[in-house]
Amino acid sequence: MRIVDGASRLGELADLLGRVWGERPDEAELGWFYARNPVAPASVLLAEEDGGVVGAAAISFMRMSVGGEQVLGGMPVHLATDAAFRGRGVFSALQAENEERARAAGARLLYVVPTPASASVLLDRLGWTALSSLRVWARLRAVRGRVRARAVERFDDAGQAATGDRVLRDAAWLNWRFASGPRRYTLLEGGGYAAVGARGRLGVLAAVEGHLLGDAAAVTDRHAIVAAPPPWKRRRYALAGYVPTTKTLALLGKSLDPALPLPSRPHFELGDLDVF
Repeated sequence: MRIVDGASRLGELADLLGRVWGERPDEAELGWFYARNPVAPASVLLAEEDGGVVGAAAISFMRMSVGGEQVLGGMPVHLATDAAFRGRGVFSALQAENEERARAAGARLLYVVPTPASASVLLDRLGWTALSSLRVWARLRAVRGRVRARAVERFDDAGQAATGDRVLRDAAWLNWRFASGPRRYTLLEGGGYAAVGARGRLGVLAAVEGHLLGDAAAVTDRHAIVAAPPPWKRRRYALAGYVPTTKTLALLGKSLDPALPLPSRPHFELGDLDVF
């Protein structure tokens, strides 16, 4: 097996993901996600065997606040192994190589919402740690009324205080993720910001800062909206009509820097995660 850089081979990567996932992603969407992240381009690796691409692993980068310090973090995404080559160590070899590349690029922490198959490899072979799961909350859509925030095409001056262990978002990151991408989001600004998307029958509060929880619920056209509130903001969500559901998202983490312990309860909102 040979491991090669895959950033310029998006067609072959899309073909592999189509075989594994049952739906071939758009190459332009892959290019946007990998190359246009303002924090850093993604690290994309392919595994070649028998003259074809049989595996893929990528790591997308993000700025994080951890213990009051700003650090570079990463999230494995688009992990796939051709069915005919599973059980041969393709994924573990790809992921181990990509973790070394991420370390060399300055990443100090990695996080992922795993599939059951990837979780077993990450935990048993690559030294990852199971962390506290993320609880999904929900609120029924509000009766449409006055929305205090203004709808915008792009964010002008968005960001948030470095409170807790979490992803740090500035206007450039938010616009890449929610304004310039192929999926549609309603963007709100005014006393904070919010990005509201949809998945199936549910609205998704992808990211929010400030006092826009009610506005976010009011602008969705779905029957309910889901969110993942930070622990330190759960009371505010409850007062805004959101309630915890039985749905949780598993979270794994790994420190790439011996000097930086892995936080046990980092927080991610739904828009921070590739699964959403």
